[in-house]
This record gives sequence, structure tokens and C-alpha cells, in this order.
Amino acid sequence: MSLRARIFCAMVLATLCLGLLGAALVWQSLAHARQQQADRLLQAQAATWQRLQAQQMQQLQSLAAQLAAGPATREALAQRMQAMARAHAGLRIDLFDEHAEMLATTVAGAFPEPFLDPLALAHGRHDAASIQGLQQLPQRRYGWLQPLRAGPYLLLLGQDAAQLLPLLAERLPGQFHLLNLRGTRVAASTDEARLFARPVVPARTPQVMTLDAGDPRLAGGPALQLVSQPLIGAQGRVIGSLAWSRPVAQELQQDRQFMQYAAAQIVALVALLTAGLFVFLRHALDPLARNIAVLERLAAGHTEAALVAGEVDAEDESGSVARGVTQIRSELLSLETLRQERVRTRRQQERLIRDQLRSLAENLDPGSREDILQALGAPGVTTPGTPSLPAEAPNVLADLASILGRMSGLVSTQQSRLLKLLREVQASVQTQAMLASLQQELEIAREMQLSILPRQTPDRREVEVAATMIAAKEIGGDFYDYFAIDDDHLAVVIADVSGKGVPAAFFMAISRTLLKSNGLFLRTPGATIAALNDQLCNENDQMMFVTVFYAVLQLSTGRLTYVNAGHNPPLLLRQGGAEFFPKGRNMGLAVLDGQQYHEGTLQLDAGDGLLLFTDGVTEANDAQGALYGDLRLLQAVQSFEARPDRRGHARQLAEHVVAQVRRFEAGAAQADDITVVALTYRGTAA
Repeated sequence: MSLRARIFCAMVLATLCLGLLGAALVWQSLAHARQQQADRLLQAQAATWQRLQAQQMQQLQSLAAQLAAGPATREALAQRMQAMARAHAGLRIDLFDEHAEMLATTVAGAFPEPFLDPLALAHGRHDAASIQGLQQLPQRRYGWLQPLRAGPYLLLLGQDAAQLLPLLAERLPGQFHLLNLRGTRVAASTDEARLFARPVVPARTPQVMTLDAGDPRLAGGPALQLVSQPLIGAQGRVIGSLAWSRPVAQELQQDRQFMQYAAAQIVALVALLTAGLFVFLRHALDPLARNIAVLERLAAGHTEAALVAGEVDAEDESGSVARGVTQIRSELLSLETLRQERVRTRRQQERLIRDQLRSLAENLDPGSREDILQALGAPGVTTPGTPSLPAEAPNVLADLASILGRMSGLVSTQQSRLLKLLREVQASVQTQAMLASLQQELEIAREMQLSILPRQTPDRREVEVAATMIAAKEIGGDFYDYFAIDDDHLAVVIADVSGKGVPAAFFMAISRTLLKSNGLFLRTPGATIAALNDQLCNENDQMMFVTVFYAVLQLSTGRLTYVNAGHNPPLLLRQGGAEFFPKGRNMGLAVLDGQQYHEGTLQLDAGDGLLLFTDGVTEANDAQGALYGDLRLLQAVQSFEARPDRRGHARQLAEHVVAQVRRFEAGAAQADDITVVALTYRGTAA
């Protein structure tokens, strides 16, 4: 790049820096104004939400006082609960006993889910403030809870927070949304509120963010500004966020017009300064440019190049350059003579090196040797010596050095390939030996796992039991068992150990052995599972756990007593239909010792049945990765029970369920063990 160009670029760069500095100041001013507006929006949103929340809690406390004014019996409380819920939209009231069991609720349904889990309810009995206030409710909802102690009972009054969103929209223009901790919307101020294509608002910090119309996080529509406040629960933790969306398309358009106007002014100023600098430099550097042109011709070997008369006598910098150019011309002839001598000497060195390289090439493999010999015979290398060599003769030494480097690389490559091949052969032999040993050990472990499962069904006319287990390629931890406790009681169990491989198989064997031993001694499911949990918690260094469904059936009466320790709820088959057991409240085994496990009871009539299964059934997937799921399982069982000719046959039911799962997988790889146990109670008259 010429001196004129460098000076011009430097001046232009300085001008651009000034322009960018001005643009930065304008941008900083606009950003400061936006930040002030964002702070005002956050303050307005927070103040409005706090006022509405205080009003809501005052209303719940008032309703709690009205509910407490009256007899504290279960029937009287239930009647007042229903009357109050009908009089106040969105109000829900739950009644619990001293064991955290829900006795009544104002929500319809077969198995309504309580406001809080039993652990939180038990804590709330001693510390009402821990559950009073904003809470995350079932079915991804938020609301305010007000506890009330009425004799031995505990009442929870809850108001859905979604009903306050329209009030917020009336006081602050825009739409309001309730978002969970993952940023997914669970409620909005109106049904017409816009949806987001994916979560966009962080739940734990206040934030104001603007989404343009083309932002992929929006599901279409104009630009929005999102004002987000975290929702603080009763325990002082963040449980979600409140988002306020307001259209800002007009504000963004005004900002863009202002920035475009400022940018246009800065560009015009920079262009004007650049044009002035170009004219000035062109007139100031013309003499220097002519001297440089003459010097370039002399450097190319054109000694006839001459300067303009009078330039040598100039007193400025151009005159000094002209005198230097004249001196350079006088030295060119001497330089040419020395160059010819140097070329001649170089040719002799090239010829000697070429002969040595040909001798070395004979030791290479045939393919590489021909390649090197062909390169040595190229015209640029094998040019014969001449008495007079041109000054621009090619530098063959560089070509010979390149050929020498290639030869060194070929030799090194041959040696490396040989060493690599030897290492690969050695590693392959070791790997094959280890693989064969591991495959043999895994096959032995699989056979041991299957051998300990029961092979014969109970020989009792009151009940039919059928089980099917399809093991995956990798050793898993599923197991099932059924055994007689005495002449009138039959125990049935299905379980799933966490993890895969040999550790899971051994943990399964230990769990099955201890469970059967405890079941024969302790007899009741609750005591049996509690004892098994304490035994498995001891020395559980691998931190494994197991989910269990254990039931004891009294054959003479059909009474079923069971404990579900974190396992998939079984299916109850009755009168041609099927439904899932209620979800259990017990945790899995080997997690925490000293636990009490709650029992459930069920009366089976003749013809009723159970279907026990592990998560290998509901989590089976097809080639696209879709899961089989609880719904497909329920439909498969219902279709089986709908036909009277197949109803009540446990073996056919188990085979039907496995066949439906296999048809859904459609050849996809089995990821987990598939275990199914079907039981049909035939009664004492069978």
C-alpha cells in the first residue's frame, strides 16, 4: 500500500472513530432512557401485584374466620365448605385429618389431588406460616393458601391466582401471564393472549426484554415488551414468574427512525471530511509518487528510466529521494555482475545434491521411489550447466530442499505406519479377549437372574397367576414373585431395581430373598416392606434403590392388602373394564431408613383381576422415540376385557399386553426389561 493510501486510510479511520464515538453517545443516551422506562415498568408491576395479593390474602383470612364460626365437626365443616365454594368463584377448600389424609374437598372427581403433599401438610400443622401465602398448586396452577385449624382438623382455603390476571390487565395496559420455573405459561389474563413459541422469560430475576416481530421465540404477531417479576412463595423461594406483555411496535419504530436520522448525519459528515482529505493528499504527494515510479522501473532492471529535470535540485523530501535514485542506478551494473557469479556457483551445488538424492531414493518403496525420481528429473532440476546463465535463473535449491523434505516424510511415514499397525494388532487381540470374557460373564449373570424367578404358578383354584418377563440385551433389575404365606393368604410382588448390569442383578436377588423372608415372618405388607427398606438401607454403598408393589390376597374372602413403594400403579380389572390404582404416597426402598409404609385395601369379587407391570412396558419406544405410555396400556387392557370370551384369563392377558407392546415397538431396540404379572381371582366357588 502506498504512502498516500496509508495516510488517507489513517485519516479516514480517525474520522470514522469520531463518527462511531458520536453514534455511541447517541446509543448510550437512548439505552439510558430505555433503562429508566424499564425500571418504572418493573416498579409499577410490582406495586400493583403486591396490592392485589394483599387484598386476596385479606379476603381469604376473612373467609377463614367465617368458616371457623360454627361447629368443628367433619359434617358441619364439609357443609360450610361447599356453601362457601359455591358463593366464591375460583375458591377451593380441602379438609384434612390429623394424619394428613384428605377427608373432603370442594373439587369434584374420583381421586382429586390435594393442595400439598403429606410432608408439607404435616409441617404446616406446626408452622402455619410455612404454607400460608402464594403456593404452586396441582395441575401447574398457582394460588394463595390460608390454613385454618378447626379442632382436630386442618382446612386449606385456596384461591386461583389466574383470576387476578384480568384485574392486572385493567390497571396496566397489556396482557399478563403466569409462568412456571421452566418459563412455560400456565395462565393468561385473556384467552386471546398471545402464545410464545418457547420459554422466553427467566423466572428468578426481574427483567424487561423486548422481542421483535421476527423473533423466533414469538409465535407470530407484532413486537412485544415483556416485564417479568419472580413469584415468591410462602417459604420465601421463587416458584414462578409474572410476565406482563405490552405491544411496543410503535415505540420501536420511533427509535429506529431516530437512529436512522442520526446515522445519516454522521455518514454525511464522515463523507465530507473524507473527500477533503483525498483532495489535499493528492496535491501534496504527487512529486513523491513520480520518484517512486522511477525507482520501481530501476528495481525491475530498466536502467533507461530517468527523473524529470530539476527534481534532483529540489530542497524538500522529494529532492532527497531523487538523489538517492540516481545513486542506485550507478550500482545496478555492479550488482548484475555479482548476480551472474552467484547463479553459476549455485548450479554446481544443485548438480551434486541431485546425484545424492537419487542414491537415497533407491531405498524407498517402489511407488515413492518413482515419484521422487520423476521429481528429480524435472526440467527445473536437471537443467544442464551452461557457460552463461541468465540473471533470472530459477532457484533450484529450494526445489531440491522440498524433495529432500518429502523423502524424509516418506521414510518417517513408513516407519509410523508399521508401528501403528503393530499397536493396532496388539490392541485388537487384547480387546477381543476382554470382550469374550465380558460376554461370558454377562450371559452367566443373565441366566442366574432368570433362574431365581418362580417357574410354576400357584396350585390354588381360587386364583390364577401368570407372569411374563422379556429381558433386554443389558442385564436389568426387574423381578416378580408369588408365594403362599399360609393356606389362606397368597403374596404377589413386582419390583424394579435402579440401574443396569451386574450390580442391579445382585441387588435384585438380595431384595427378592429378603422380601420373601420378611413376608413369611411379618405377614402384613406394611411391616414387610418397612423391614425390607431398613435392611436394604444398611451398607447401600452403591446408592441403589428399588420400587416395589407388594400385595397379600386372602383367598377365602378376596380381600387384597397392598403397599405401593414408588412403583407404577397396577391396573384393576373389573366387570369388563380397567382402571389404574390410585398413585401411592410411599417412596421407593433403600432411599431413607425408618420409614412407615401406608397400606391400601381392596375387595376383589369373583372374576376381578390385577395387572402388575414395570416401566419397561410404559417406557417402550418406537423407531421415532415415542413412548408407549399409560394411555396405550389402558386401551390395550380395556380392549382385551371388552371380549367376554377372553375375560378372566390371566395368561392370555399377559401375552396380549406383551404382543401390543411389541407391535408398537415395530422392531425398535428394547431398552429395558418388560415384566408383566396378571392375576385373576376366581373366588371360593371356583
